[in-house]
Amino acid sequence: KEEFQAIESEIGAERIRFMCMGPSAGLEALKPHLGPKGARMVELDSGSLAPAAMPKGCTDTHITILVEFIVPDGKLDEFKAGFPKFYKATKSGAGAEGCYYYGFGIEGNSVICREGYKDAEACGKHAEDIKGMLEEPLKLVGATGMKLNVVGPKAELDKMRERLEPRGAIFWELDEGALWR
Repeated sequence: KEEFQAIESEIGAERIRFMCMGPSAGLEALKPHLGPKGARMVELDSGSLAPAAMPKGCTDTHITILVEFIVPDGKLDEFKAGFPKFYKATKSGAGAEGCYYYGFGIEGNSVICREGYKDAEACGKHAEDIKGMLEEPLKLVGATGMKLNVVGPKAELDKMRERLEPRGAIFWELDEGALWR
């Protein structure tokens, strides 16, 4: 707590943004602590899945992808209708073996897809699994309606830059001290 307060004092509370994504019960537990700090609380939908077991007690070297789609007014139900096919492809595709978690959450007109993979290779396999399916949601949101954030170790991110930078991806390098508990 003291370390966070020191960082907050140094850079300013207005420069810190939180987004918490998970099941309702988990978000409710976090609200009293992070709600006053303006945290976005995004509940995962019922189709969210975790195909592969997550590591424990080791360095965290996985890739997180957060895709935010800004859905035009009146189009949310149409957008959500595509969730089942993405879940099916994620669950049964070549990338499933290296997928730790995958799910959609909705906050207002934002649909966020939270994805976690063992490494860049597993991300690439998943990309192939859903390749032909992305056109439909991208048409619905338009050229500026998607934000793509990718978090992971520098070596893994570097393997993905060429493919994702043209899509406007923002890359966040995972601290070398990050770990799975």
